[in-house]
Amino acid sequence: QAKGHYATAHTILQQAQEEAKRSGTLEQQILVHSHLGDILLAMQKPDAARESLEEMLILARRHDEPLILAHLLNNLGNALYVLQEYVEALNAYREVTELALRGGDPLLQIQALSNQVRVHLKRNDPAASLAVLEKALSQVQASLENHDKGFHLLSLGQLALRLQTNFQKDLPQVGSIAYRIFNEVLKLASQQQDKRLMSYAKGFLGQLYEREQRYQEATQLTRQAIFFAQDESDISYLWEWQQARLLQSQQDFTGAIRAYKLALEHLHPIRSRLFIGQRDTLEVFNERIRPVYFGLADLLLRQAAKIKEPETKTALLKQAREEIERLKLIELQEYFQSECLSAVQTQATELESRLDKHTAIFYPILFPDRTELLLSLPDGIHQVIIPVGADTLGEVVHQLRKNLQLSTSPRFIKPSTQLYQWLITPILPKLTAHDINTLIIVPDGSLRTVPLAALYDPKDKKFLMHRFALVTTPGLNLTDSRLLLRKNFKALLNGLSEGVQDFSPLPSVPDEIKNIGGIFEKNDILLDQKFLLENLNQSLLDSPYEVVHIASHGQFDSNPKKTFLLTYDSKLTMDRLQGLLGLNQLRKEPVELLTLSACQTAVGDERAALGLAGVAIKAGARSVIASLWFVNDESTAQLITAFYRNLIEDQSLSKAKALQKAQQKVAATQQFRHPAFWAPFLLIGNWL
Repeated sequence: QAKGHYATAHTILQQAQEEAKRSGTLEQQILVHSHLGDILLAMQKPDAARESLEEMLILARRHDEPLILAHLLNNLGNALYVLQEYVEALNAYREVTELALRGGDPLLQIQALSNQVRVHLKRNDPAASLAVLEKALSQVQASLENHDKGFHLLSLGQLALRLQTNFQKDLPQVGSIAYRIFNEVLKLASQQQDKRLMSYAKGFLGQLYEREQRYQEATQLTRQAIFFAQDESDISYLWEWQQARLLQSQQDFTGAIRAYKLALEHLHPIRSRLFIGQRDTLEVFNERIRPVYFGLADLLLRQAAKIKEPETKTALLKQAREEIERLKLIELQEYFQSECLSAVQTQATELESRLDKHTAIFYPILFPDRTELLLSLPDGIHQVIIPVGADTLGEVVHQLRKNLQLSTSPRFIKPSTQLYQWLITPILPKLTAHDINTLIIVPDGSLRTVPLAALYDPKDKKFLMHRFALVTTPGLNLTDSRLLLRKNFKALLNGLSEGVQDFSPLPSVPDEIKNIGGIFEKNDILLDQKFLLENLNQSLLDSPYEVVHIASHGQFDSNPKKTFLLTYDSKLTMDRLQGLLGLNQLRKEPVELLTLSACQTAVGDERAALGLAGVAIKAGARSVIASLWFVNDESTAQLITAFYRNLIEDQSLSKAKALQKAQQKVAATQQFRHPAFWAPFLLIGNWL
């Protein structure tokens, strides 16, 4: 476990579990379960961890050994924290604190108190956060010596920095607490001649001075931190990143860009290691990885906005976009817990060179103070800056998503119009001048949660999909832009109309499958009781289908382990789907098109929408059609059937235009004119 070999550790612990059941003591059984829960959490399986830990909780309470129970409860608290069940996590940590005190284990007590502070931070409770932090600090001072003391103080100092970030107005005194902590760590590091501890102390003191805008002292401390962190990339990048921010604050933009690039040179080779053993990998991504890439992109874009010379400006814009592209790949890898998502890996410049003269790339990037719109046209890349920050934009996006799903209400028009005016109106003259008819959209942040097809132009009284064929991709470098011939497609059509596993029936599915079957000359059908996981597996092994259609309930969740497609007898996870559709001896080329015609993501859940956006890459398909929310299955059947017919009967139509025509056809009917019925269907990946 200490070396990060979790799968092996998990296997050994399962063997220990069997051994403990056969011949071990109750104490051994409880401890094995506790360690097993911790391993499962490190493997990003919080639900399984919770289940394993709760299984032993009743027995652990009966067993009169406070430290054994405390060990189990602390791991359970960690699982609950990751599952965002903060009240239950807090209760567990509080009990651990009492048990550790009773059992005489100060280290466990300090750990539990630190964990309580993290929960209070998540619950936005400044007073409770500070009270528990001070209690933990007293405990460290009273009970720990030397090395242990240094690193526990360091951990509490970092929590104090987070309190300062989150609650500056409520807790003005927390900065001086952090200052005292780091100065004490500095003394201990000097006494022990511990370079790593010294680097941390100097670096975090530098961060305190940075926040006070005392840049000279901050710079000096940061440089010392870099010196003491030599050959330790996992902390070197933190201080290079800090130095970049300091240089930027002092208007040394050339030096800042150089420091950012150095920080990323240190970060890139060790990035995956930062997630190892972390119970909350999303927190690691948001706090320790994303800001470095975004910081450099932000600075490059600010520099580009000041420059008029075309070649230099273009170079800066492409550099900024490339940093965001790297970040998008890392974000997907973190979501799917897999490093094996880079199989497509086209260079953005290569993809741009393949665009026809009527296709443009629309690349919005959301910053706290503004939104940058990068637009790639046949004559190059253009920059448009909108003075609307990510939070303001996100609020309107959330209103649109919520109101779009009310299929009898026109309330979507106001937020839809506002987003059109922010995002489309500023670039429309350029799109019109170049006679653009297809937009490749690379959405960022909250924009992943809404279909831009539903943006409304009040002047023309038309939606964006009337003007442009639209395709969504999670990243340009992750888009397969090769054109394939569409002759003799063979389709595997899967459908579930019956209500199974507590899901409602989908009565229009048999007609949907029948109508689509009439479009494809070569097809095989798995419907209802034939749509079993084993049958699907066997069919895909027997024949390399170009089109795989699944008309069944699907759910995209912020937790990828809860993301699935429903079969008659089971749930098809993304990992299993990847295994079924992946390249093998029979399948030399990826599936051309995967259609998921009844899936949904949670309202406003950016992380779930990220999973939907990345499904083409995860499944190994060139293109995916999927919906952002569950749509009336009659209108779904009409739209999907029209899409396939357009695609097969007119070889000149791209997939994007085939979907556009299908949406326009459904929207033209009185019954389904509301965008709730046609807008949520996204074409993801290859648009050709």
